[in-house]
Amino acid sequence: MGPSEFDQVAIVALARDEAPTIIASVEIEDNLAEVYGRLKLPRGLLASLTGILERRLYPLSYPPSLVAARAAKTLFVRYKFDRERVDLLYSTSVGRDHLEPSTASIIQHRLDLGGHIKSLDIGNACLGFIDGLELGALAIERGRARHALITAGENSRLILENTLKTLRETTIDRTTFFRNFATLTLGSGGAAMILGRRMDYPEAPYLVRSVSYSNARANGLCRGDISGMETDSTALLTAGVTLAKETFKLGTAAFGWSQNYFSRLICHQVSAANTHKLCQNLGLDENIFIKTFPQFGNMGPVAIPFTLDLAREQNLLPSGGRLCLMGIGSGLCCTMMEIAWTA
Repeated sequence: MGPSEFDQVAIVALARDEAPTIIASVEIEDNLAEVYGRLKLPRGLLASLTGILERRLYPLSYPPSLVAARAAKTLFVRYKFDRERVDLLYSTSVGRDHLEPSTASIIQHRLDLGGHIKSLDIGNACLGFIDGLELGALAIERGRARHALITAGENSRLILENTLKTLRETTIDRTTFFRNFATLTLGSGGAAMILGRRMDYPEAPYLVRSVSYSNARANGLCRGDISGMETDSTALLTAGVTLAKETFKLGTAAFGWSQNYFSRLICHQVSAANTHKLCQNLGLDENIFIKTFPQFGNMGPVAIPFTLDLAREQNLLPSGGRLCLMGIGSGLCCTMMEIAWTA
């Protein structure tokens, strides 16, 4: 797929939802104290290897649709946005309420959106939200939609509890432990964004362009479902950074991107090691990478819009600056999107 450029698409509204229960990395290690002792693992390993100090969880009774709908409701109230103006809805979560119906249909019902809406799920691991932005933007550019609502909601409590149960089994060895290690970094949260036509919102931030690249040969490096997630973390990090470097090269060739082009990086949040290696290999200043993983963990596709909204709230986004939304989804797929921040 070639590079995309957008002329007509504004970011109209943005909101996030923070899960209520904070679980520190030291609490997880307390839960695994016997395992740590038997495998002779040092305490503090989880935080020292990942930089993640804590993550957040919802009650088990909170499915992805509820989390996403909470973020969308915050958005409607914050911006006094009439929900009847939405005519396209994408749910981009990794988690789903059911195999069928679509989680988007349940979100549509939770938000009491009208029957004129086209709604569907878009799944692409941690890259789903950016994919939703691209497809929503294309619909607006083609005149098929005036407002697109993109949502994501993740509740990692069940997969975390299942993984802790697996790791407490006396038969596991170090290899099994570390193949499940990445699951311990997962966090929970929700996010929602509305895209609209720039002619209707001339002062709003707007989408500029995007590039994508993939490496499907690496699809076996991370495999997961609600029972657990197994990851070859070292190989995944190497393959992901290599893919990101190739993707950035595409942006450089197509749009003239350079190491000093962007004011801020709003990326999928994985760990301190991933962040450092990514910036180092792309020649980017790590100081412009806005980090939420130390307090919120890896929230999958929620991470990018969640981080963007938190940065907006904390006045970390310079007016007139160019932002890079950057995601890598296991599979592997990478997309980088340029945003002009005017707010």
